[in-house]
Amino acid sequence: MTFATPGPLDPKSRQYRYAKGEGTTDPAGAGRITPSSDPAESGASEAEILGFGMKLFLASLTMVFMGCFVAYVVIWFRNRVGWESAVDSGELTGLAAATALLVAADIAASRALKRAPDRARAKRLTKLTIVFALVYLGVQSLSWFPILERVDRRTGGDLQMEDVLFLMLTFAHAVHVLGGVIANGIVLGKADSDGGPRRNTLRMLYQYWRFLTVVWVGVLGLLIAL
Repeated sequence: MTFATPGPLDPKSRQYRYAKGEGTTDPAGAGRITPSSDPAESGASEAEILGFGMKLFLASLTMVFMGCFVAYVVIWFRNRVGWESAVDSGELTGLAAATALLVAADIAASRALKRAPDRARAKRLTKLTIVFALVYLGVQSLSWFPILERVDRRTGGDLQMEDVLFLMLTFAHAVHVLGGVIANGIVLGKADSDGGPRRNTLRMLYQYWRFLTVVWVGVLGLLIAL
């Protein structure tokens, strides 16, 4: 895959330019302009540009969550004496249910990509991804209420540090899940005009939901381990 873009990125503009002879300089040195036959000299396609942009977006999110993970570990290490886990046995059931729902959303997004040629079915699976994600958000929010109820009254109503970090990690992840729901909704809204979502769009949605699933497993593992 090549992302070299010496010419216009728009395929129609690029085609017009090369048809008019505005390609590359003649190697013989005569100064005549000839269309380029080297694929690397042509502009990147729309799918390549969108795919590369998605990779950059996921890379930036990876750095954000990695920063949160590192901060959590550093704070735990400095306060490990007397540290109480933010996840107790009563909350594990709810977190396990949330995990199952997020995995189900990931699977639905994966199936939508595989069924891309059948655009009507891909559209239904994309809707199913939204349903699973919304239920996940509802179940996930239930884990925040016990944290808020465990306020340490001895410190004037402030939360324990481990509870603050729990809320920080889970809420940050939930916000990105909500972003995925909005993205799926936008895709479905645009798909109504042409019968269903396109394969390139479904691929980016799948990549995003797979990323959120992997990050959630990391978040949950960190919260349980420390």
